[in-house]
Amino acid sequence: MIRPVEKQAELTIVIPSYWGRRSGEPFNEEDIVYDHPTPLDAEGTLARALESIGLLSYPDFRVVVLGAATHPNLEEEVEARLEGILDPFRGRFPLALLTHSHAREMRSMLAERGPEGCEEMLSLRGYSNIRNFCLVSACLSGADAAVLFDDDQVYKDPLYLDKVTENIGGEHRGRFVGGLAGVYINRDDSYLLPPNRDPVFAEWPAVEYMNRAFAIIAGGERLAVTPWVFGGNMVVHRELFTRVAFDPNVTRGEDIDYLVNAKFFGSDFLLDKELRIRHLPPPKTAPPWRRFREDMDRFVYSRAKLRAQRAGEGRRIVRVEELDPYPGRFLTDDLEEMIFRTCVLMGMDCLSREDREGFAQCMANALRARSGSIPAGDPYLWYLEWRSRWEDLMGFMCADGGLRDYVMERYG
Repeated sequence: MIRPVEKQAELTIVIPSYWGRRSGEPFNEEDIVYDHPTPLDAEGTLARALESIGLLSYPDFRVVVLGAATHPNLEEEVEARLEGILDPFRGRFPLALLTHSHAREMRSMLAERGPEGCEEMLSLRGYSNIRNFCLVSACLSGADAAVLFDDDQVYKDPLYLDKVTENIGGEHRGRFVGGLAGVYINRDDSYLLPPNRDPVFAEWPAVEYMNRAFAIIAGGERLAVTPWVFGGNMVVHRELFTRVAFDPNVTRGEDIDYLVNAKFFGSDFLLDKELRIRHLPPPKTAPPWRRFREDMDRFVYSRAKLRAQRAGEGRRIVRVEELDPYPGRFLTDDLEEMIFRTCVLMGMDCLSREDREGFAQCMANALRARSGSIPAGDPYLWYLEWRSRWEDLMGFMCADGGLRDYVMERYG
């Protein structure tokens, strides 16, 4: 029988921090797309997030900040910028910084003595790879659970981590609690998204279906099985994160995809309505057509992975209906039609603003969805192979003192 995590469980809060080009510099097609990377010449939100961590009353936690640059040319500047931001907080709680230079050193260590090819699994480029690095950081910090937090959020509840330990690693209705999802509270104290009145998205009802899914928050019980999770307010127990990885082929929506991957292996995420975080995102920076491309690719790929499922030992078949109303609505047969209509509306909007490049990219999106935007091959089998390699990697990391020492030294 699995025993609950003790009150003094070790927790690691992991915070990805995304940094991009200076204010006013034009969008670069070679840059990795993140929702709102902080310009290198801006103050950013990380210090505010770290300040809020000082509110937490829990006595045994560590904090890791992961620095991610949108382009390799920016990596050194990002690391220097982050060192300066973290310096005032180093005496308040155990705090480590891991950036691209550390990732290279860790890959070298893995190449020397880890499982063959496992060093390729460590990357700080792309949402899913960065989330996997979050799990690696928690593992090498000795955590019983990884607490994922984003730098555009703040803690308001001093007992947040205490509430985490009330359920993570324990049992709920006879089943092990390996993953918890928390709630985002907006600036207006609501958890609902404002209606999207932009006519460009008249055929893409994402906000409507997300708000339908959020109805679970108003339910009676504190814990409930959820079809969604926020990457900046999720908790993953060691027993789960050493077995299940984020899928690096998912460039956006990696949090919900992880929830589905966990379901493949028999583990449901539970929404804990007491785990509330204030979400204060800055404006998004990438052009709408580029962000929409990430969204459409995500849903086309996720649907293909679900359709390719097959039975196997230790796995179960996940039905789309389990993911209703969101993301289930965007995993249906009419997905390409919704994408096409949205691309047309977005293209017309570009033309009305004389944005010919934007129009061309919108039309490219429409063609991309029709012609197939997923990697060649079987996405389900690909993920199974990746997950198997991940389990080998995590098994090695749990046993390798050199890697643990390297990360612990980053705490100073």
